Amino acid sequence: MTILQIKWFLTAAESLNFSKAADQLEISQPTLSRQIANIENELNLLLFLRDGRKMKLTPAGRALADTWKVIYENYYTAVEQAQNIQKGISGSLKIGVLHGTYVADFMPAIIEFFRAHHPDVEIALSYDSFRALQNKIYSGKLDIAFTVLFNIRKKEYLLYKYVEHSMDYILMHKDHPLAVREELSLSDCRDETFVMISTDDCPESSSYIINACHKENFYPRIVYAPTLYDLMLNVEAGKGITILDTRNMLRLNPFIKSFPLKQDIWDPGLVAVWNQSNYNPAIPVFMAQLDKCSKGMNEVFYTKSV
Repeated sequence: MTILQIKWFLTAAESLNFSKAADQLEISQPTLSRQIANIENELNLLLFLRDGRKMKLTPAGRALADTWKVIYENYYTAVEQAQNIQKGISGSLKIGVLHGTYVADFMPAIIEFFRAHHPDVEIALSYDSFRALQNKIYSGKLDIAFTVLFNIRKKEYLLYKYVEHSMDYILMHKDHPLAVREELSLSDCRDETFVMISTDDCPESSSYIINACHKENFYPRIVYAPTLYDLMLNVEAGKGITILDTRNMLRLNPFIKSFPLKQDIWDPGLVAVWNQSNYNPAIPVFMAQLDKCSKGMNEVFYTKSV
């Protein structure tokens, strides 16, 4: 049984006139009669009673018409939904953002675009740790993640779009003795306690910082924090200093003093990451809008005086 045969039967059942039904279907009346006969033979059912010029459905025909009408409508609804999903205009898009990353200068414009042009795409946003973002991208629990380049550059099966280049900063509480300085270098911090991300969450982060300290001929005293949120909390509490990129919201805290490093110790660029096996059609739609919204997006950071 084909969807076309179902359409023929439902049209005939609605009009109860093969000539009118054939006209609606743009086929000949004999062709429709043969098709209805084929359906009756295939199902071993009598679907229509013919009494001269009058025709009516049998009880079996009525039951079949009621059920097939639902199937026929659901079929086209399902096809339309699938086509919309393939075009990236319905379904869901799950986006993760690294703890503490500022996205207010570009994310609202993208969300508004989807609301206006693809209202059937449900966008879910969440913050997460380095490790959790990776795991969820691999497992499909996230479609896109915003994180820093050094954390994902060498990871298998991940694709990324470079959103912007950012800078490295030394951050500390404004009451820290070094906070009174106009400039600060990494070598000036040799006697300080560095708050770093746990190697379980992001092994690259502490490795880069330690290597940079070695180049300045010292080994840092370290306090490890399990996540970036915990790291930010420890610096806010004055338990140590840290190194973070331009986009981290800790720089916007009025109680935090930040000093730009003259040279980056890693590539802290912001990237949008997705799994190459994730064929969610909303991903390229999102990326296209990200390109449009990302121009000039970091001005709020580079013009901030601290």
